[in-house]
Amino acid sequence: MLKPSRWLLACLMVFVYCIGCRAEAPGKGWFFVQISDTHWGARDGVSLTRRAAEMINSLPVKVEFVVITGDVCSDSILKETVVKEGLEALKGLKAPLYYVPGNHDIVKTDIVRTSAQFEKTFGPLNQKVEVRGVTCLFLCTEMREGETRPPAEVERQWLEENLKSGKARKPVLIFMHRPPIFDLVNGSDGQVAWDHPYDTRWQALFDEHPEIKGVFAGHFHREELRWIGVVPVFVAPALARFWDRQPSFRLFEYANGQLNYWALYPERVSPKRADFTTNLH
Repeated sequence: MLKPSRWLLACLMVFVYCIGCRAEAPGKGWFFVQISDTHWGARDGVSLTRRAAEMINSLPVKVEFVVITGDVCSDSILKETVVKEGLEALKGLKAPLYYVPGNHDIVKTDIVRTSAQFEKTFGPLNQKVEVRGVTCLFLCTEMREGETRPPAEVERQWLEENLKSGKARKPVLIFMHRPPIFDLVNGSDGQVAWDHPYDTRWQALFDEHPEIKGVFAGHFHREELRWIGVVPVFVAPALARFWDRQPSFRLFEYANGQLNYWALYPERVSPKRADFTTNLH
């Protein structure tokens, strides 16, 4: 039988061990930020981008990366002064930054030049990045030269190849501008993201790959949560100020195949850490 002192010591050791286990408990994942539709060159898109960058740097969690899911510019990608001002607004951002093009970046009346300028300024139209054991695919869903509608067939093939080449079925997150869904609200006004034949083909592709844990898009300038089979499609609101809608962006947490997010508003008066801490814990 243990002496009282040894019994207390054993209890203390078990207590400390349990606290350690709790600190490492499942559910605590890693974080990234999605910004969409900054529309540099229109209204106060650049100043809101600058404010968002300041807020991201003030977050009480480590941000693994930031992605801008399209319409970085507002038909202004060929205007050097506009792009320079936008890039300057993001200059102090601490986290790695990725871009995908939108329909106001690759302009359908000047596809060749605007596509080339996007790649020169922001990086590849499609790219693959590994983050904390998760494959992140940044996908172009815009028109290509010679195509009649977006997304181009070359993009579907690129996505299919990268999904099939994934080792050991790593979790996959896919980032794009146009969400692969029908716009129920504004469909009658021509705001259809993808044509239905594409929906069917992509539905089949998603069904074949259960490792896809989420799709992240913009384009609609409003918040939506939709589903492709069992895959959630997170449609982000715009950072730019259009139609009297409040500018915002999102902080996501990825943990064990699940996703949580918080909405952040760049027009808040103060970026104090306490504001974020209250929301996150």
